[in-house]
This record gives sequence, C-alpha cells and structure tokens, in this order.
Amino acid sequence: MADDDLTSSLVAIAVDDPLLAQEGLLAAMRLVKRGHLKLEDAALIVKEEGGRLRIQETRDTRPSQGAYSGGWLGMLAGILLGGGALLVGAALGAAAGGIFAKLRDIGIQDEEMQRLGEELPEGHAALLLLVEDAHLFHARAELRRFPGRLLHTTCDEVTAEQLRTALAVDPYSAVLE
Repeated sequence: MADDDLTSSLVAIAVDDPLLAQEGLLAAMRLVKRGHLKLEDAALIVKEEGGRLRIQETRDTRPSQGAYSGGWLGMLAGILLGGGALLVGAALGAAAGGIFAKLRDIGIQDEEMQRLGEELPEGHAALLLLVEDAHLFHARAELRRFPGRLLHTTCDEVTAEQLRTALAVDPYSAVLE
C-alpha cells in the first residue's frame, strides 16, 4: 500500500458506530499478527454528542504520560544524587517529560486527526491506519466485513478505488439460504 519503502500511507475509514471502528482496529491487529499488514500507527476517532472529539492513538505519547515517565526518571536521578535532589529531580523530570511528549508527535499527526474528526457526524467514528505495507488481498477481504466509507487516504488512486469498492460491500445484506 505504501508508495515506497520510506513513506507510509494513511487510510481513514468512517463508520456509523464507534464499536464498529473498534472491531475494525481489532481486525487490523489480527492482520498485523498474521504478517499481512504492517502499521506505523493506528487511531480511533469518535465524534460524541455536542461535537466533542475523543481520539485514541496507539503510538503517540500524551503530555501526562511523558510527565509521569519523566517524573520517575527524575526521582531515580534524585536518589542517585542524594539529599534534597529527589523532589527537585522528580519535578524537573516531570516537566521535561511533559514538554518532550508535547513536542514529539509521532505517527498520525494530531492536526490531521482533528481535521478528519471534524468531518464526522455526531455519534460516528473513524478508524485511521498509517500503513507501512499491506497484503492487499487480505486487507480488502477484511474491509468487506465492515460497512463504511473511505474518509481520506494518501494511497495511490488505484489502491484507493480498491479500498472504496471493498468498503461499499454491505456485509449485512447477504441473504442466507
């Protein structure tokens, strides 16, 4: 799916149910486990009542996580230095960790997730996958299980059309005989 070995392709799929987006993420993780998909990052976006966006990303470090980790590292440094350096080290470590996490945006860019989330109707969700490589046969087969639409992609147009076609299949319309 990626245009070359250095560039990952973003695939954003809009669905009408947040649980369906979570199921899509689990399906993607199964493909990863089986070696049919290589992801750089993944995210779920839910547009809640009132337009508030809830974003869950698999790789990015939130400032609170950075502060927490930095605080522990600062405390460890304070213990090694001894004396009153414990609290000073914890405070400095927490501040540095929080700032580092805020400045370091890896994977899917926060601005892009925000922009795509704004396009969703309230109560709907999107699954974003930053794909390094994919076995398209398996990816399309998995996509056919999820009714949705291609919200955005950076894939080439041929791959994008294959994704649109796979998503256009309504898996719930099949009549069992």
